[in-house]
Amino acid sequence: MNRRALLAAVGAAVPSLGGCLASAPGGSQAPEPTATPQARTEQSPSSTDSPTETAVSTEATTDDQPTLSDSRGPTRGESDAEVTTEVVETDENVEYVESEHAVRYVAAWKHTNHEEVKEGAKPEREPVYETVPFEQWARTEAFTAAARAAAEHANGALGTDEVGSGITSSVDGTDLAPFVSVETVLDREGEIVSETSVTFDRLVAVTPATVGVTYRLDDQSVQSEAPIYARYSVLQQA
Repeated sequence: MNRRALLAAVGAAVPSLGGCLASAPGGSQAPEPTATPQARTEQSPSSTDSPTETAVSTEATTDDQPTLSDSRGPTRGESDAEVTTEVVETDENVEYVESEHAVRYVAAWKHTNHEEVKEGAKPEREPVYETVPFEQWARTEAFTAAARAAAEHANGALGTDEVGSGITSSVDGTDLAPFVSVETVLDREGEIVSETSVTFDRLVAVTPATVGVTYRLDDQSVQSEAPIYARYSVLQQA
């Protein structure tokens, strides 16, 4: 999802397998990544930009085959670990507009020589710009970074690299919520394609309840305490 989509949704999505997976009905999911102001949404290392994601099952230690209904979360992290992170914007396509106290960014690119391309010419393109209030942009960027920092902490605590991250909306009355996640993927017949070794309860236990984050763009900055949530998703290939 691009930054424009994320800004419009005020939330991002999660692990995505190219949009060819299905999640359990009723499972909360990002108006996806979805990515993402910003299409900078991360997901589990095993699947970037995941599909419809619903959160994790508590104990994947039974002999029962996992199903979509086993998805769990999002649930607030319970660890009191002190995790902080800072983001300094370096994207040359992002700039602060002082007169509007807003952020101007490249929302898309459009071809300027479509007819010539049909004849074999090299495509030429120009940027399409949009602006958003600085606080809105900064908060989404900061929360995305907070989710990533929380996932790094969880992976370290668990001794794994399975935990991914993202941001979603409408959790516990918030308009934007960073989360960490693990997932199990099933094929069309419901057989396991890949399965996390991390139980939901353990993920919640090591997920920091809050991450302190600072976002900087030019001489502007925003500091916030981001609440972090954990989720487990069972996804099925369509």
